[in-house]
Amino acid sequence: MPKTVHPNIARLYLIKIAKWFMLFMPIVVPFYESNGLTMKDIMILQAVYSIAIVILEVPSGYLADVIGRKKTLIIGAVFGILGFTTYNFSFGFMGFLVAEIILGIGQSCISGADSAMLYDSLLEKGEEKKYTRFEGRITALGNVAEALAGIVGGLLVGISIRTPYLAQIFVAFIALPAAITLVEPTRKIPLIKAGMMEIVQIARFALITDR
Repeated sequence: MPKTVHPNIARLYLIKIAKWFMLFMPIVVPFYESNGLTMKDIMILQAVYSIAIVILEVPSGYLADVIGRKKTLIIGAVFGILGFTTYNFSFGFMGFLVAEIILGIGQSCISGADSAMLYDSLLEKGEEKKYTRFEGRITALGNVAEALAGIVGGLLVGISIRTPYLAQIFVAFIALPAAITLVEPTRKIPLIKAGMMEIVQIARFALITDR
């Protein structure tokens, strides 16, 4: 009798769609310019987003090991919603800067935790050898979502230049119920609970010491 697919797989598909269905991508530069930003400002915003992800990548991975992949993905989904909501209420550099930091936090929580959740889910079913296959499918789905988002985003800008960002809130929201309904696979939990100082020390080691 064939084994049933773990219910987490479909939910991880939805999280990937919410992550890569970026409606704002076709109009990101015109959007910033319409709000008075220069190319220098735009580059700074993108740099801040990337730096936030790099700084938090290791601590968020440790957090996922301690509190669980599900809770970490929920946190990431919430920050994604908050980030795009902040964008819709911002009209200048500082507001967008805050939004990018929030989105960077959300992305760092989802990145890695989603793959770990996939592997743990397959491991629980004794199908961990299929990890590469399912990871490939999820990545392919993300690429399709990104391509379609470019088309849809281009159409939405016909309404207003802010419409893609408004619609992005609803896209980001898709990840929240998907994350909430995930089933945390059985696994060994680290005995030592993470404190804030431990997380800071890990990030410091990754960024400064380990070169």
